[in-house]
Amino acid sequence: MSDLLRPLPDPAYDTVLVPLDGTAFADGAVPIASSLAARFGATVHVVAVASAGDDADGRRARAADALGAGPGAPTVHVEVDGDVAGAVVRVAGTLGRCLVCMAGHGRGRLDGALVSSVPRDVIERSHQPVVVAGPAAVAQGQYASLLPGEPGADRLIACVDGTAASEQALPAAAAWAHALGMTMTILTVAEPSPPPLHDGDEWRRHHGPQCDADGYIGALAARWSDASPGVEGVAVYDPISPALGLRDYLTRHPAGLVVVSGHARTGADRLLFSATTAEIIHRCAAPVVVVPTDPRTSD
Repeated sequence: MSDLLRPLPDPAYDTVLVPLDGTAFADGAVPIASSLAARFGATVHVVAVASAGDDADGRRARAADALGAGPGAPTVHVEVDGDVAGAVVRVAGTLGRCLVCMAGHGRGRLDGALVSSVPRDVIERSHQPVVVAGPAAVAQGQYASLLPGEPGADRLIACVDGTAASEQALPAAAAWAHALGMTMTILTVAEPSPPPLHDGDEWRRHHGPQCDADGYIGALAARWSDASPGVEGVAVYDPISPALGLRDYLTRHPAGLVVVSGHARTGADRLLFSATTAEIIHRCAAPVVVVPTDPRTSD
């Protein structure tokens, strides 16, 4: 099997760390983290990052209350640092095999909640997958995904867009699916478009594979059938955006987790959320696993 089609080792975590900023929105990641921790056999920790001059004891009490623990519990951390992402990565590094799970709007800012740059910076600095719960996932709470018996709890969706960079998330997606006992659906969302007039010409879509989307996703699912048993491929057509197509698909076919790559970057090879990744986080009713990818990959 090609290394590009080989799942990574199964993820295993001792702790799930939730960054908090004192808002109800950020607190909404705690039940999702608890559901993930139950699946991994891990313990939930929280971290609040205070600026110099902030009431650190107040931040600790607020974070402890969100976790349902006492302020002196070893699972409650407070860091005084103007660099929020740096503090989160530093605490995660002290907790062994640690998964960061956090709320993020994907775009914009609301009531002082964690801005979209913090999840991005955590991924960039840790080089590890990060689970980001957007507003729709936070509104669903723990029932968004991961409790046994909930609709879609045992299905993971891996999103691709026809580029090699997006497909870099598939090994991690297959590994997560195997570790959590989930089936994997590889999904692409394409703009409806007629085929080119001449054989060999490119399709011209604003989003989605620049080829026959059904053929592309069917071939990709077949390539991954040995690596992830039960894998299926789905092509969804939406005229507006991949995020809206995925949102509507999840309404009809719930899933426990969505996996995407964080493959957009600047000329300096700095990992960024692409506009599509950000909108998926913003609209998706399931937590999103954002997988860092090799910035040298060209689309």
